[in-house]
Amino acid sequence: MFRRFRTKDRVRDILISSVLAAFAVSFFATVAPLLAQTPQLSLADILIALRSKKAEIDEKNRILAEAVKNRGITFSLTPEIEKELDNTGAKTELIAAIRSKAAPAPSLEIKESAPKKVDNPEPKPTPTPQDFAFFRNRAAGYLKNGDLDLAVADYGKALEFKPSDPRTFLERGQARARQGKDDLAAVDYSKAIELDPKLAEAYYSRAEMYERAHKPDLALADYEKAIEIDPANELAKLSADRLKKAVDEAAAKLVQPVEKPAPKSTEIRGPLSLGPLNAYAENLAKPEYSAVNRRMNIFGRVKVQIELDATGKVLEAKAVEGPGSLRRPSEEAVRHSKFNPVVVDGVAVAATGYIIFNFVN
Repeated sequence: MFRRFRTKDRVRDILISSVLAAFAVSFFATVAPLLAQTPQLSLADILIALRSKKAEIDEKNRILAEAVKNRGITFSLTPEIEKELDNTGAKTELIAAIRSKAAPAPSLEIKESAPKKVDNPEPKPTPTPQDFAFFRNRAAGYLKNGDLDLAVADYGKALEFKPSDPRTFLERGQARARQGKDDLAAVDYSKAIELDPKLAEAYYSRAEMYERAHKPDLALADYEKAIEIDPANELAKLSADRLKKAVDEAAAKLVQPVEKPAPKSTEIRGPLSLGPLNAYAENLAKPEYSAVNRRMNIFGRVKVQIELDATGKVLEAKAVEGPGSLRRPSEEAVRHSKFNPVVVDGVAVAATGYIIFNFVN
């Protein structure tokens, strides 16, 4: 009986050995061509052999360990590669054999391993240099939006970089004038003229300031200088003609014999035609220049005819000249503006005139 059991055990062992031998033959049939391609084994050779299903994992480790010891390897053993081998089924014996044959520095490892996908890093924005152009452009934006304090501050910083730029002095003067600081505006206008005597806009802006300060002689001289430099400056021409007429009328009154003033009429006077009303504008709103008009390259001058009552209130605003799509925003700007009363001989009267807006794309 014991002999019979021993015989069965022997038969079982023979069958198991036969099966393992068959697996080994099949494994070598698959893996051997890979291992025989080069004298040394690559990482891909070892990984393919470990993933093969033709033999047991321990048998594959034993065969590969022997092959590594005999032939060597073409790659270095990094922690990442060792982890990959371990995940694929490499045992201690195989890892030790690879470690003993590993090169001291990476060589073919990058070529043999699958390339890793590297996300392109987001490009870091280059900071805008804070120089003359930066502060001047930002100041111009502040001035356009009506942020006058910020505009004046940035114009000052721009002038620290380039103290000889006349247009920066001009635009800071315009910002200060809109703040109601005519004395400081006059200093900036004069500096701009000193730096560029051909800057017609500086003469015109200073003339407006002189006229508000009730200095008609100085204002007229600057209007005429602006016309001399830029004969196409219609605003300067209109202002000069109006001011000449007012000066002449004032001079004529001085040479006339003094007469007893007639009693003032209690009747309401009709509207007085004055021409440009810029000098009476206490707060002149800026018309909206829409993005659509900019994209369509619509620009030019718009003339708005205005009627004021005796208190300076706008009774009517009608655009009579200029591109059609720019007329309505010009009319709206006039309606949102504030005008001082027109006073003649101490009496506030109704008046008519116009404002010209210049849209520049």
